[in-house]
Amino acid sequence: MDRDWDEVYASGDFQNYWDFAYPSPELVAFVAGQPAPKGAVALDVGCGAGREAIFLAEQGYQVIGVDLSPSALKIAEGRASKAGVTVDWRQGNALDLPLDDQSVSLVNDRGCFHVISETDRPQYVNELVRVMKPGAVMLLRGCREENPESPFVRVSEEVVDRLFGEAFDRGPVLPVQLIANAHKEEGLNANLVILRRKGE
Repeated sequence: MDRDWDEVYASGDFQNYWDFAYPSPELVAFVAGQPAPKGAVALDVGCGAGREAIFLAEQGYQVIGVDLSPSALKIAEGRASKAGVTVDWRQGNALDLPLDDQSVSLVNDRGCFHVISETDRPQYVNELVRVMKPGAVMLLRGCREENPESPFVRVSEEVVDRLFGEAFDRGPVLPVQLIANAHKEEGLNANLVILRRKGE
């Protein structure tokens, strides 16, 4: 997706598209089903303005939030300070994550994968395999529908199996709506899947 992410955050325009006031219901339900193990490290990849990274920190995770945009991370840092939690914000690319090998127990992706081109998606998966511990879990959400006018690349059962199948076990691919402040009525038609990194 060809977009100047930093400009979208610096201008405040992100609030007209994907910003949201509360952590997503699907992430809240996910965490309710498996509370943070002691000392667990969570990665929020493409964390944007930080809403879900902050929620994970509030639930006891040691959280690393990675985003391309310095302006997004500045907003996120302010939100974390207001919430009274600490998050390790890191400017970086999802295709070259600024994290150590096998250092993460949980990955949260709400809309990062679906803006990565088909060409770059294998590298995205390779980076997750590198930074996730064996047995680590990922909550992945992204656009459900194929639309030539959409900036998003579809997240489907076929895509998940083709790209993640070798290194991950998965649960069912289920439909969800990704809600934003500016689009509370309709949201974005999306799919959700929970992936578990293979290995001992």
